[in-house]
This record gives sequence, C-alpha cells and structure tokens, in this order.
Amino acid sequence: MNYSIKMLQKVGLTLASICVALTLVTDASAQGNNGRGKCMQPFGISFYLVKPGYEDEWLDLYMKWHYPIMEYSLEHGTIAEHKLFVPSGHGIEGAWTFAASFLYPAARDAKSAPLDRAGLIEHLFGDRMDDYVAGEKRRWEITLKHWDTDFIELDKSEKPLSVYLPSTGGCPAE
Repeated sequence: MNYSIKMLQKVGLTLASICVALTLVTDASAQGNNGRGKCMQPFGISFYLVKPGYEDEWLDLYMKWHYPIMEYSLEHGTIAEHKLFVPSGHGIEGAWTFAASFLYPAARDAKSAPLDRAGLIEHLFGDRMDDYVAGEKRRWEITLKHWDTDFIELDKSEKPLSVYLPSTGGCPAE
C-alpha cells in the first residue's frame, strides 16, 4: 500500500513539473512578434507523422483531397508557395514523415480568396462530399501526429536586433 501511495505521489509530482515547464516555455516564446513580419513573407511548416507502411496511401489522399485546396490558395494569392518534403537522412526523421511548407504573401500584400474554406470544399467536392469526407477521415486515421509551426523572419538590419522592441516589420523607413 505504501508503494502505491509513493508511486502516485511521484507521478503527481512529475505531471506538475511538466505542466510548470510547459507554462514557462509558452511564456518565454510569447514575446516574439511585436509588429514583425508585415513587410516580409511569413512561412509555415506543417509536420505529419504517418503510420509506417502507409506513406504512399497518405500521399495519394493528400494529393487527391487536400492539394486542390492548396492549388486554389496558390491561384488566388493567399499563399505564394507550397512544397512537400520528406527527411533526407538521419536525425529527427523519426519525429515526422512529411513536411508541407507554405510561403505567404507579406501581411501588407495579403489577399482574400473569393471562397472561404467551407465554401471552397463545397465547390470542389460538392458532388463527391461523401468521398471527400471518407478520404480525409482516412488520411487523418493514418496520421499519428500533426503539428504546425509558423515563422516570422527577423529583419537583421534592425539596430538593435531585439525580439522585445517594437519592429517596423521589415518595411522601408518612410
């Protein structure tokens, strides 16, 4: 009985430590923007960890059901570039199977597409909505993990270079 109580105390202490650490990490990275990026092209990367042996099926599903949405975004200028990657060597390749990158127009040049995402999905797949839903369900069924990371470029010409000071966002001085 004492062993069970001690074990529960250890688990509780470990979970509390993890929560505190995650809170500190979130707080430490929260100051990053301060006006940055409005004249620079931000980009994002979506990482996918796919069930081993299902990589080709995942790619087929991505290209059939998700890539048409990306093509629409490219055609309407809401994203400037989209690329799909796989790891090329040893390192963190076990952490992810595919990475999709998205280069966006600078915030001051951002456009809105005529259709929002729901309208676009209805437009693209309306007569095949059941197939679309089944395809996306399957793609997410074989996706073990997914996370997105967005990046804002720092303007290295700013003096002093700081994440704490307000930034002109890479815009030329007026």
